[in-house]
Parts: sequence; structure tokens; C-alpha cells
Amino acid sequence: MVRTSSSGKNAPHNAGQSSDGFDLDEYLNDRGTARARIVDAAARLFCDRGFQVVTMKDISKAVGLSKAGLYHYCPSKDLILADIVTLCGKVLLRQLEVAQEEEGTPVNRLKKFVTTRMETIVEHQPLFTIIYQERPYLTSESIGDISRSAEEYRAGVRKLIEEAQSSGELDKKIDPHVLMFAIDGMTGWAYVWFRKDGTRTPTELGEAFWKILSSGVLADAS
Repeated sequence: MVRTSSSGKNAPHNAGQSSDGFDLDEYLNDRGTARARIVDAAARLFCDRGFQVVTMKDISKAVGLSKAGLYHYCPSKDLILADIVTLCGKVLLRQLEVAQEEEGTPVNRLKKFVTTRMETIVEHQPLFTIIYQERPYLTSESIGDISRSAEEYRAGVRKLIEEAQSSGELDKKIDPHVLMFAIDGMTGWAYVWFRKDGTRTPTELGEAFWKILSSGVLADAS
């Protein structure tokens, strides 16, 4: 989508290129900018109607831009999809950083990771839905971006687990890789099943998942 040059002026994407420079802070701090509104509107439309069906005209109408105005920011819906992929990776890595910076013991940081992961996936539910729902339409470049950010993310999660083991707070017999995938599976599918009109908030669900992970599910035999 639109980029900012060194002179501070907006510069549109070059046709055929995906965005590797989506400004995460810009998106998170001001969802009212044209770029953020385009991504959010497109994500909702892609979720509801499918990437293949939605047109640039549909997106421009949803955002409240003329078609020419939309093309100024992004010349194709393929590039909007690429921006969504880039954004999802950055959002998750930021969520990991928040957990890593949590004060207290390594287990405190691991708990923070579980709860903030639930909160993050729900907050950006349409974006994460697109990653899976529209996977057949992702370019090889976008698939590569997903793989690279996922590996960095998972390595960070494994490190959180290993640090909790080193501190003596977490059983050293547990395979960090397996636990990482368990957490991923428990929380990662929230983009499918979470409903905003449900009885529990994302934070409450994250805390419930943490209780299961940390305490187990079997009753105390004693």
C-alpha cells in the first residue's frame, strides 16, 4: 500500500510488489488512517464474501474512497492481501515482545504470552481468518513471509518455555516444541470459534487455557 518517502510524501506501491514496509505502529495507533481503513474493510469483505468475489469497487465503497483514491494507495486487491499477511506476522511478533518484557518470573512471562495471544487473535480476528481462508490465493512471496515470521515467533515461544524450565518452575521433562504446538493449537483457532456475544472475554479464555496448562485436567487423587 502507500509508502512514505524520505521527503515525507506518500508514495504508492509499485505494481506487482508486495508490501514489506507496513508500519505496524501506524496501524495500531491510528485505525482511522486510509491505509488502516483499507486493510480493515478489505479483511471484513474477504471474510464475508471471499477474496475472489470481492472487487476493488467493493473495497472503495466500504472505505468511502473513490476508486481512483483507492488505487492511489494500492493498485490491486492482491497487494492488500499481501499487506494483511505482512501485518499479521508483525502483530504476532509484537504480542510476543509484550510477553517477553513482562516483569516477574519466566512463568509469569509464559502466562502473559498465553493470555495476550488470545487477546491479539480476537482483536484482529478478520485478519487472521484471511491468512487461512484465502491461503490458495497467496503468492509464493507471501507464503514465504508467513513461514519466516512463524519460525521467528515459534522460536521465541520455545525460548519462553525453556527459560521457565531453567528456572525450575516448569517440568524439564516436557518437550518445549510439543508444548509450543499445544499452546498454538489451543489459542490459534480462536479466529474460527470465538464469538463476541459469548459468555467469556478473550482474557478470561486465555486465563482458563493457562489454568489447564499449568494445573492439568485430572482431579487430585488425594
